[in-house]
Amino acid sequence: MVSNGSNIEKEVDEQNQIQEQQSFDFDANLMSGEAALGSIVLKNVAQNVVPGPGKVIRSSFKSLFASIADIFKKPIKLIPAIVLAVIWLVINILQACNVNSTPVRVISFLTFAEGGMHGGFIGAVGGIIGKGMFVGAIVLIFGLFKKKNKGERRSLKETIIGSFGFSLDTLFVYLTGIGVSMLFYLFISGGALKVSFMGGMGAMILAAFTALNGGFLVGLINAFTSRGKTKASPTGRSIARGLALGFIISAFLGLIGIKLILIITGLVLIVGGIVMMILQKTGVVKLGKEDNKQ
Repeated sequence: MVSNGSNIEKEVDEQNQIQEQQSFDFDANLMSGEAALGSIVLKNVAQNVVPGPGKVIRSSFKSLFASIADIFKKPIKLIPAIVLAVIWLVINILQACNVNSTPVRVISFLTFAEGGMHGGFIGAVGGIIGKGMFVGAIVLIFGLFKKKNKGERRSLKETIIGSFGFSLDTLFVYLTGIGVSMLFYLFISGGALKVSFMGGMGAMILAAFTALNGGFLVGLINAFTSRGKTKASPTGRSIARGLALGFIISAFLGLIGIKLILIITGLVLIVGGIVMMILQKTGVVKLGKEDNKQ
């Protein structure tokens, strides 16, 4: 994903660059899933510059309220969420009655039913957030299948690199994103790593969609790194891509059931990534374009 892949990643970023210079609007067909991680589609504005943090936050709230209003107009979009809620309720009742057969455990695993049931108060909060992201991912997938105007389609290679790829220029930002995802996965799992695999997959889908299409997370990061500029830095998308890959790694490492692995690896990647970013910014470490200039 670094050599030839990095060129495709740059092409994908250039195609999406107009999205980074825009303010927020929403696509009603996808809004429920996108809103879970702030993947609200961007529309053009008069000034061709990257908006500041205040404008990004205000615009995201307007889009959120608009998306909520759209749900009331088209409640059919809530069907996936309602079905999941019913499944979770039934699974929890069965398990409370000591009915924990193999089918029950399999359905519980596949639907992230035990999210928020472990880790005390913090685990409950994390599980609720994780379940919200899982529902958002399911709604997003349904929305993508139902969307009539699919627009210009990316190739499979462009989609994979746009979701998970990196370039040497943003390697340390990418690694920091992976580290953050590991600690966040611990949070949404409440420490129950083995039964939270699907929660990690849901978070990965939202992060990958955000990396591909931009949105609140990418826009907010770019608001701090590129405010007032005519071209957004790749930092926002690189972090989102790191998060996407990191959630996959975290979910599979979680199957081992050792929390310390995620804690140590996550902290090392975050601290190391930030330190190397500082060294790269000051010119001590040179990668990618900077290194090629030498």
